[in-house]
Amino acid sequence: MTILRKVKLEKIANILNGVADTKLPGKANAEGVIIYKFIQPYHLGIFNDIQSISEIKRHTPIDDSYFVRKNDILLKRLNPDIATLVIEDMSNTVFSSNLFVIRVSKDYYPAYIACLLENQGMAWLNSNIVGSVAAIKSISARSLAALDIPAIHYDKQKTIGQMWLLYKQRKQLLENLIKEDQRLMAAVINNITASA
Repeated sequence: MTILRKVKLEKIANILNGVADTKLPGKANAEGVIIYKFIQPYHLGIFNDIQSISEIKRHTPIDDSYFVRKNDILLKRLNPDIATLVIEDMSNTVFSSNLFVIRVSKDYYPAYIACLLENQGMAWLNSNIVGSVAAIKSISARSLAALDIPAIHYDKQKTIGQMWLLYKQRKQLLENLIKEDQRLMAAVINNITASA
């Protein structure tokens, strides 16, 4: 029997906290302002998508480490329910302090880590919730860093990660199919009842 080796997430990835969404004073909004695209938790969709992006304004430049990059994994700090893998670079885009960004080392396939975080990691993280008295559950960077990741061969990681991405696409296609089916049924009913 082979024993599966595990590695802590902190050993294979950088876990970053985001930028605070502080508002500039009214008059200061106009002069010398740098505008950044800003991802917040409610922008993340269930299909590994980012549904929209807002803006954040600053007088001083934001450090490069806060810019969202290809292969970053976005995870909500409060009520973590999905992991979002950034598929392509997003210029001039930073992330909220209510999100974690996980930047995986080159030895690990980012979609594999995102899949584990979404499927197995959420159950483990839910047992390490910081603020569970209220209805809002919060995870800490420390509990995220301590998450055990199965250290499997890169080809197997890639297979699992690609299957997870395909699963997300199938789920979106099925939802679109259901919406179209409902629209078609409503049109048929409307057509029949209108001509009766």
